[in-house]
Amino acid sequence: LFAIFSVLIGIFAVSGLLTYAVARRVRLSRALPAALTTGEIFTATIQIGNAKRFFPAFCLKLQDRLTHGGRAAALQPTPVWLPLAAPGRQARGTYYVAAHERGWARLGPFTVTSEFTPGLSTYTAVIPGSDSILVYPRRGTLNRRILTTLLARAEYAEYTTADAEAGHEEFAGIRDYREGDAPRRIHWKMSARLPGRLLTREYEDPRVRDAVILLETFIPNPADARRRGRLERAITFAAALADALLAQNYRVTFKAFAPQPISLRLEPRRGALDDLLHALAILRPSRIHTPADLAVDRESSRDQATFLLRISDDPLPPG
Repeated sequence: LFAIFSVLIGIFAVSGLLTYAVARRVRLSRALPAALTTGEIFTATIQIGNAKRFFPAFCLKLQDRLTHGGRAAALQPTPVWLPLAAPGRQARGTYYVAAHERGWARLGPFTVTSEFTPGLSTYTAVIPGSDSILVYPRRGTLNRRILTTLLARAEYAEYTTADAEAGHEEFAGIRDYREGDAPRRIHWKMSARLPGRLLTREYEDPRVRDAVILLETFIPNPADARRRGRLERAITFAAALADALLAQNYRVTFKAFAPQPISLRLEPRRGALDDLLHALAILRPSRIHTPADLAVDRESSRDQATFLLRISDDPLPPG
């Protein structure tokens, strides 16, 4: 009986020593994208280095930690299982992360769990090291018919037949003549080369129009969950609206209090939306600035379309 008891004690002792040894001197680092979108699931890569000279690292469970403003995220990253890393060698693993709040998110530290034999002995160590990643707001889907209706109200007042002269436009190509086309635009030389077809020149208006997006961020009571939810939806809509306006060749000015006043001017070019997404990601509500402050601050112009995105039901002051 003494021999059997000694063997059992030896098994427990060896299990404990191995559990501790395999988790020692493990170096971890992660590779992350520059930014991600709220609700988007992305893959993170973890680099595992075994700094031990003679002993492998095996049967390790690696768990990263996701926080927003010091608060643990409701959905944590998936764990990574490391089968084996030879002495002095490195291994890689991947895990999935989904951030459900915009703004700065922090990953880290790692928790390393070793079990040998599983269920018999467990050792847990926390490895410091964290990285920050910016979470962009989700872009909603904007109904193009709604946008067309909104923009129709902001058509240029000076649009007349004279504005459609070719001298005010850029040549876009040649197409078949359609009823209602101006006869002066018919390309007679090209039409003569193609019997039976009447071709006309087509032009596009190269002018860039202006649009202003004013976002209300006034939340006097930080505990007002209803208004905070409205703000998040308004931020999502602002990103979708700006994206659609830029696609329509509009020059977009975005203004809000976050809580300090911000003003962005976006040109209709590739990548122009990134500055706005960055500003929306870190935007925080204002406790003192009302929509009236935005209205007073806006630059009036008869040639611009103005969109005021509200989150409250309070009436605007006259004027």
